[in-house]
Amino acid sequence: MASKKTAEKTTEKEEGFVCPMCMLLGCLRDVTDRKSAFFEHMKNARIEFLEGIKSLIDERIEAMKKGTGKKKSRLTKIKVED
Repeated sequence: MASKKTAEKTTEKEEGFVCPMCMLLGCLRDVTDRKSAFFEHMKNARIEFLEGIKSLIDERIEAMKKGTGKKKSRLTKIKVED
């Protein structure tokens, strides 16, 4: 019985909670025009972030092709006696 009451209280608390960041972004979305400078900057920031990740991936691919991307194995072979 105690677990059922606890579950009901938890559900009530979760329904009343609103994430502050979600609320802020929701207000910004409602107030601003999608063609505003804010959204243009956000779009550009996403593009720059993804291009940064792409450059890391490209560097790793080139290192692997050249053979310089090899890492020393962290595994050590241990002889086990029976």
